[in-house]
Amino acid sequence: MQAMDQQARQQIIDDLHSMHQQVSALLVSVADDQDWQPDADHWSFRYVAAHMAACDKECLQARIMQIASGENPKFEFYSNTGWDFSHLDLKKSLDDWAVTRQAIIDYFRALPDVKLLLTGQHATFGAITVPDYLRIGVEHDREHLEELQQMLSMYKGQR
Repeated sequence: MQAMDQQARQQIIDDLHSMHQQVSALLVSVADDQDWQPDADHWSFRYVAAHMAACDKECLQARIMQIASGENPKFEFYSNTGWDFSHLDLKKSLDDWAVTRQAIIDYFRALPDVKLLLTGQHATFGAITVPDYLRIGVEHDREHLEELQQMLSMYKGQR
C-alpha cells in the first residue's frame, strides 16, 4: 500500500465538509416541520437529522479511531434503524452532527500517513482503512441527500 497524497486527503476532507453542508442546509430549511414524513414507512426530517448525528458519532468517528489505533478491529454493519429519535430536536441533532463532523475532519487531517495504512475488518467491505471508511461516510451522506431531495419535493408538493 502507498501513502496517501495530500490532494487525496484534502479531497476526502472537502467531500465530508460539502456533504455535511448540503444535508444540513436542506434539513434546516424544513426544521419548522421536522416531523413531516412522506408516509409511515419513511423517516421524518427529525429522524434523518438524528440518524446522521448518531452515525457520525457512534460509527464513523468511533471506527476510524479504532482503525488508527492499530488494533485491527472487526466491524459488523452499523444500523440504527428502529431507534426512537422522536425526543430529539432536528436543530440540536444538526448541531451535534456539526461538532462530530468537524472532530472527524480534524482527526483525519492530523493523522500521520503511517496511520492511514492501518486496517480494520468490516463484514461488508472487507479490509478497510481510515480513508476507505471516510469515503463510505461520504457515500452515506450522498444517499441521504438524494433521499432528502425527494422528500423535499414531496413536501413542497403537499403545501
